[in-house]
Amino acid sequence: MLHVSPRFSRIALACGVSISAIAPVFSERPAFAQANFSDVSLGYWARPFIEKLAEKNVIKGFPDGTFKPDQPVTRAQFAAIVRQAFDRESTRQYRGFADVPSNHWAQPAISKAYSTRFMSGYPGNLFQPNQRIPKVQALVSLASGLELEPDAPTDEVLATYRDAADIPGYADKGVTAATEAGLVVNYPNANFLNPNQQATRAEIAAFVYQALVDQGDLDPIPDKARANNYIVNLDGTSSPSKPSPPTNTGSILALGSKIPVRYPGPNKVNLIVAPGETVDTKLEVAEDIANTAGTVLIPKGSLIEGTLVPVNVGTTPGTQFVAKTLKVGTRTYNIRANSDPQVAVSRQSVKPGDIRGAVSTAAGRTILNSVLGSGFNLGSLLTGVLLSGGVTTPSAPKDSVIVVDPAALELTLQSSLDLTS
Repeated sequence: MLHVSPRFSRIALACGVSISAIAPVFSERPAFAQANFSDVSLGYWARPFIEKLAEKNVIKGFPDGTFKPDQPVTRAQFAAIVRQAFDRESTRQYRGFADVPSNHWAQPAISKAYSTRFMSGYPGNLFQPNQRIPKVQALVSLASGLELEPDAPTDEVLATYRDAADIPGYADKGVTAATEAGLVVNYPNANFLNPNQQATRAEIAAFVYQALVDQGDLDPIPDKARANNYIVNLDGTSSPSKPSPPTNTGSILALGSKIPVRYPGPNKVNLIVAPGETVDTKLEVAEDIANTAGTVLIPKGSLIEGTLVPVNVGTTPGTQFVAKTLKVGTRTYNIRANSDPQVAVSRQSVKPGDIRGAVSTAAGRTILNSVLGSGFNLGSLLTGVLLSGGVTTPSAPKDSVIVVDPAALELTLQSSLDLTS
């Protein structure tokens, strides 16, 4: 029989079932103990975190065999998770919250999370157990409960994130410490924290897994795992190393090879599209791509034609570049490559610097005008060039846009590419 330590066996269903108003029967509900879930596919970004925590009984799935990785997590559920995952001594006395009665299903977990300093309350002696926890709050909670302290100045570390301005001031120290310790996992782009976005079950699994790695309770995920691309690495951190690049020999670029790209021209240019748009565009290769012998197979400046297509990351709309053809000199090759998704940003995230000199679709310009208001002169920010975008979907948000930095659209070959001339 597999022995499970007490810190893991206490999990009950902390990350296993959705909680409703009848949650007092929470600890009595049956869990579906398994490591493989029908909605966590082989290529799902968080699969290594989810499967390993499931093997250790830190998290559980639903009776129908699913995990529901994109479902949000409440503060009460998060309290239950940290209680089961981390065995910490209490350092302050729990005196109760007005909105957490003694018979609340999560009262023991909330009490423990408070007394171990993982979580605190809100003004008015409230805990707000049913509030969905944002990513930044989850990271600050882990840093606090595990007593993580930053080593480097916060502004230097937080500069890792392109949306650092969206991190609330109270969270600067905690997010810095969590980043240095390797706890932060950002999908689909490691450079975007999206701090105020609701944390999903997959994201919480990733944070908790990395915290257990930092504490020495779990091994890092395998180097070859795709998930390593989303762990925020800083020099000197304990985060796992990135996978070794594919071996390219002769005129063949292997499956999984990376192709850095940029928007054609001498200047850095962002692309602005509306959620739901399909946009044809051209990118250029940003660096020479060579085989292992040093022979350049794709020179810098070679053109790649493709399409920005709508995708969803959980409930957040986004876009993904799908390459179609590659032009090297006078030769044109069919190419199967795509980028990781780039997600839409909220109106609070749009800054003039993000769009200065950008190329936008007509729909993107309309949204920017409504978001930025009359205080900004779009004509002085955007270029006169228009991207040819398709019709947006009726349900696409009208108060957000997708700001695409082509340099972040590093392409991954989905099949080998033969560049024989």
